Amino acid sequence: MASSSSRLACCLLVAAVLAVAMAATTCMAQNSREDFVNPHNAARAEVGVGPVRWDDAVAAYAQSYAEQRRGDCQLRHSDTGGKDGA
Repeated sequence: MASSSSRLACCLLVAAVLAVAMAATTCMAQNSREDFVNPHNAARAEVGVGPVRWDDAVAAYAQSYAEQRRGDCQLRHSDTGGKDGA
């Protein structure tokens, strides 16, 4: 039968491996601006249209609007007054 110190060491090793695995997954899940823009621009290039660029004002508006819709998940058009979030 294993001693209690061996069991503790085994549990600590398993916990450390799980913590490292979770941290690695979290780091990979982070999306940069390029992670969004580059695939769009690649698809746009295939059909002969110009690239898009990241716009912080539009991104902030989209984030704010998504947070408003989080509670009910209802798809609704926003009222930007023709300004497209800027």
